[in-house]
Amino acid sequence: TLHYQNGGLDIGEDASVLGVQNLFAAGEVAGGIHGKNRLMGNSLLDIIVFGRIAGESAANAAKGKAPGRLTLSHMKKFDREREDAGISSDILTPKLLPDYTRKETEA
Repeated sequence: TLHYQNGGLDIGEDASVLGVQNLFAAGEVAGGIHGKNRLMGNSLLDIIVFGRIAGESAANAAKGKAPGRLTLSHMKKFDREREDAGISSDILTPKLLPDYTRKETEA
């Protein structure tokens, strides 16, 4: 049943993520040509075709751009957002995937 959770990002024909500048995606993370509800075998086609397209598109987008200054400001923003929402947690970073590990239950 987990294959129903595949995909999610809308991509253009150049594998760019729609609405997010300079982000390219292929394979399981992208809806791709089969949409977000597809079987795993179809993702091989996606990753081969759109993986190459995503790589070429990302390389073209990066040409002539100077690297920016690396910071951890996104982490400070994440901490502020959690604090403003009243969320207290030991988790240090945002997670992109759900935690599927089995939790021990008390009897």
